[in-house]
Amino acid sequence: MACLALVPYRLFASAGTEGASFLDIPVGAGPAAMGSAYAALATNVYAPTSNPGGLGFLKGTELAGQHLSYIQSIRYEHFGFVTPIGHDPSTHRGLGASIQDLGTGDIPRTDVLNGVPVTGLGSFSSHWSAYNLSYGQTVTDKLALGVSGKMIHAAIDDVSASAYAVDAGSLYRWDERLSLAATVTNVGTKLKFLGEGDNLPMAVHTGATYRPNQQWLVSMEGVYPRTGMASFHMGGQWQPIETISLRAGYKTDTLKGLNALAGLTTGVGLQVWGQELAYAWTPYGELGSAQYLSLLIRFGAPPDGRRNLIQVPSRQGPRIARGEQQLTMAIDDRRFVQLLQETEAAQ
Repeated sequence: MACLALVPYRLFASAGTEGASFLDIPVGAGPAAMGSAYAALATNVYAPTSNPGGLGFLKGTELAGQHLSYIQSIRYEHFGFVTPIGHDPSTHRGLGASIQDLGTGDIPRTDVLNGVPVTGLGSFSSHWSAYNLSYGQTVTDKLALGVSGKMIHAAIDDVSASAYAVDAGSLYRWDERLSLAATVTNVGTKLKFLGEGDNLPMAVHTGATYRPNQQWLVSMEGVYPRTGMASFHMGGQWQPIETISLRAGYKTDTLKGLNALAGLTTGVGLQVWGQELAYAWTPYGELGSAQYLSLLIRFGAPPDGRRNLIQVPSRQGPRIARGEQQLTMAIDDRRFVQLLQETEAAQ
């Protein structure tokens, strides 16, 4: 009876016969709308669940929350937080944490007696959670590495199980337009119910993102699970104006037993005062559709905007002669040196 709770996301979360398959459900309306092709884009609050290596290129503190209305009354929530740490200008570091929580609500109990279903036996519920702690840092100006540790907890009726896993990720910025990524996810212990254990959905991901200009973005990702067939994700984003991002994608790992439309994803992001409210829609044929709603909040200015601790007002006009500009720079340098000398003398 309780195993019925597993049916929805075992079938539609790319899980095959593995346990904790909810970990394969995309997190965030933005990543979901782009077909989950996000490993090479995860330099924000979605890095802990998409690619912890992206934390090395984090620009500022971010907070995100998600509500997902999934198939057959299943709901899926996410909360994430990331922030840069350390003050070493040669190495950028980031720390992140996230919670994923999926629940089915009440499911009627049934039993079979002499081949006839018996109802009126009450109800039960199932609950799945993952708690992630992530760290990432740059190794060179172009390469960042990261790792996530996670605890997974599941409960079906009065039976529960726990498991532990690790994700490792890398992100390489070839240049301002092209980024490459590789991750390995869900390497860990088995999730055991009543002494029987299921492997976690371990997989290797390789991805690439190309941005030809400020308006267009294309992302691709290959997924190679330990069990089952490899799949392909792709997505694109068009930003006609600064406040609107239109997104669409396609993925092949949700097509088994469904029509071609089940691989489609689409959505929109609205940028308001630096924050993003995003929506995504993913259809599953006759089974219905999943609808994401997420909010991404950014705090403060990027670290690059706070590097100059001492600033001297400039009296430059619209056009400055080269000699005058050099003189201004020299005066500013002398003031900076004088300020340092006064500070050392005071100490």
